[in-house]
Amino acid sequence: MNTAAVHAIHNNPDDDLWKLLEKLYHEKRWDFRNYKKASLKRRISVRLSALNISSYKEYYKILESDPKEYDKLFSTITVKVSEFFRETEVFDLLKTVITSEFSNAAKGLKTWCCGCAYGEEAYSLGIILNECLKPENLQNTKIFATDIDNESLDIARKGIYREELLQNVDSSLRDKYFIKINKGYKVKYIIRNMVRYGRLDIVKDFPLSKIDILFCRNLFMYFEKKLQREVFEKLDFALKPGGILVLGKAEILPASFLSRYKEIKERSRVYRKGGTA
Repeated sequence: MNTAAVHAIHNNPDDDLWKLLEKLYHEKRWDFRNYKKASLKRRISVRLSALNISSYKEYYKILESDPKEYDKLFSTITVKVSEFFRETEVFDLLKTVITSEFSNAAKGLKTWCCGCAYGEEAYSLGIILNECLKPENLQNTKIFATDIDNESLDIARKGIYREELLQNVDSSLRDKYFIKINKGYKVKYIIRNMVRYGRLDIVKDFPLSKIDILFCRNLFMYFEKKLQREVFEKLDFALKPGGILVLGKAEILPASFLSRYKEIKERSRVYRKGGTA
C-alpha cells in the first residue's frame, strides 16, 4: 500500500474523517458514522493508495468529479469474506439443534441472514434445513437474506460460486445440491427457491420479525459499542422467544442482553433467546 496514503489518513484529525462520513450520509444516505474509526481509516486508505493521493481534500475533489468513486469506496468499506459452511462447527451445532428442536415444526421456520454478503451463508443454512426438516415442514420454511449492498445481492441471487468457496461442502452434499458448470458450481433451484434476498440496512431500517433462527455474523465487530447496542435491540425484537441467534466468533452479546440469552455451547456464539414462543 502507498506509504504516504497510509501516513496521511492516520494522521488526519478525526474531524476530517467525520466530514467524509457526513458527506457519504448526505450524498448517498450511507451511514457509517458509528462504525469503528480505525477500521474505516484502514479501508479508506485503500482507495487513497489506489488513486495515488495522500489527503482527504484530494479525495473530496475526486468524489465530486467522479461519482463512480462513491461505489468503489462503498465496496471497499463493506468488504466481504465468506464461503459455504464457514466455521463448520457452527453449522454442525445448528444441525443438532434443528434436528432436536425444530424438526417437527408444522408451520415451517422463518429464518434470517442479516448481512448475507454473496449468499453462501444463506444457502448453507438452506442445505442444513433441507437435511434436517421433514418435506412437509420445508414447504413453509423461508430464509430471508438481507444486505446493504445491492451488487452483492445480485451475485447471491445467481447462486454461482468458484470451486474454492465450496471447500467445506462434503462430496455428497455437493452432488445433491450443486450443479457443476464452467465457472464453478451453481446452487440447485431447490435451495435457491428457499431464499428471499432483499436490501436492508440494519443500522437505519426496521428489522424483520417473528424469526426462529437469526444469523448476524461478523457485523458487530465493525460497530462502535453504542451502535452495537442499537442494532442488537433490533435483532432482539426480530427473534422469537426461544429462537436461535448466531453471532461471529469474535463477537459477544451487549452486556444489557446477557441475562436474556444463553449460549448453547461454550464459545460457539450460538445463543438461545429466553422465553417461549
